[in-house]
Amino acid sequence: KAARASGGVMRSTDRIGAGPYARLAETPRRKAGALSYANTKNLPEAEIHRRAAQLIQDRFVHADAVMRCFGPAILCRSGGDPSDFGDVNFPELNTQSKFLVLADTSTPQQVSRFVEKFWGLEKPEIIISVTGSALDFELHPILQRAFDKGLTAAASAANAWVITGGTDTGVMKLVASSLSSSGVSMPILGFSPFGAINEREKLERVYGGASTMVSTKATKDGAPLNAHHTHFLLVDSGKHGVKAWGTEINLRVAFESFYLERKSVPMVLLVVQGGPGTLATVLETAKKGSPIVVVADSGGAATAIKQYIEGDGEGSLSNWTSPHGKVEDLAVKFGTEKPLGQLREIRKCNEESGGKLITLFQVNNDGVLEATEDMSNVLLQAIVRLWVAGGGDSAGRITPPDRPGTPSSLAQPALALRESNASLSSQSMASPESSALG
Repeated sequence: KAARASGGVMRSTDRIGAGPYARLAETPRRKAGALSYANTKNLPEAEIHRRAAQLIQDRFVHADAVMRCFGPAILCRSGGDPSDFGDVNFPELNTQSKFLVLADTSTPQQVSRFVEKFWGLEKPEIIISVTGSALDFELHPILQRAFDKGLTAAASAANAWVITGGTDTGVMKLVASSLSSSGVSMPILGFSPFGAINEREKLERVYGGASTMVSTKATKDGAPLNAHHTHFLLVDSGKHGVKAWGTEINLRVAFESFYLERKSVPMVLLVVQGGPGTLATVLETAKKGSPIVVVADSGGAATAIKQYIEGDGEGSLSNWTSPHGKVEDLAVKFGTEKPLGQLREIRKCNEESGGKLITLFQVNNDGVLEATEDMSNVLLQAIVRLWVAGGGDSAGRITPPDRPGTPSSLAQPALALRESNASLSSQSMASPESSALG
């Protein structure tokens, strides 16, 4: 297959040492037998170690150069066709985003290297992974204002990546719109099923060019991309329409786990509303020991988690009323065997952490925000609380007492956050309820 770079398709007349491929030619190369027994038997041990280290370093430098120049050509779609990549324009909001269509069998290592080398995103200090409802909803007005202000402050102060499902619906739309309205530039990555994206044919055979997409109506067979996301990873499973939903989840989870476990990047899961499927994501995150912040008054799975861990189990699920008076019977929606079992395990994980695993962010009956900190502090301190409580590793996960973690990677974002909050505190909210937000 033809090697592709950001400048277009490599032709047979192109030379590796010319044009956008010059960087690759400058990469050091070593002969395969450089460390053979014959070549090293008379060398001092220190020299052998030096050569081995140099060889490994050269291989990594070369691999990075290959990804910078030919990233999309290394990946492919589900049927083996070259990956589609380029820019997608949203004229209605005058925004432009990067996109890549890749197979659901891609490895998280490949995706990570592509994102950092080809797209040029810096490794984050923290990942804020957002899960919840794909249906449109509204938060309590006070909670919405706190959500907008706090999420932006946390993401910008901690040099974060925000990861969502990428479509222009539900919690994905809510989060991306909140971050965009702040005017702060930060990576917002959308993992979406390619087969369930409206007008996806416009993204095919672009190969480094640009395409334009307009807003369309979401249906059970597909949804539009959200124009406020900066990058889209569109996962191609070969399935289309309603069958494609959920096919991106495994790669997204593997990608987040790769940064958490292999790159020691702390991750916090933000849960907003959601259905029974959201509980599975929360449970997997809880089992890994990563902190979870639940917007408890958003309804759905988020409110069910709050009621279950604060109440007496199955009997604690009750009705929840939305800001517009719509009543949701959580006992019916989450009262079957599977969601109840997931809620039990989530509660058990939280109890084993001493109640530090799950942080609730909510408004009480008097319309006053109950959190003692604003959401920016809640998100980052959820990680620090776990480390302090049980001895956590550098990724914010709970570790045994004989394996103390290293808080240095957490201290820098926390300090930056305090400085950010100091500047934000001087900006009062326009509404009379602003004093309730702290």
